[in-house]
Amino acid sequence: MALPSINYAPETCALCEGKGRFGDAGLKCPACNGLGSLLVAQPSRPCGWCEGKGRVGEFGDRCPTCGGAGWVHLMRG
Repeated sequence: MALPSINYAPETCALCEGKGRFGDAGLKCPACNGLGSLLVAQPSRPCGWCEGKGRVGEFGDRCPTCGGAGWVHLMRG
């Protein structure tokens, strides 16, 4: 029995909004490792916890479900 193939495509990182830098100090984005995008299983789906924003809560903390990426089913390197 063959396993179904999964196609991945780049999507913009929600935490850094595709800039690769995060926060006032301009540190490398922890969600995308400074790349500005991530490989996401297609069809892409926004994270249900943060609604694709990468942040949750009153203080805009990084989403614990997607790690700030804003997407579900990421290819982690």
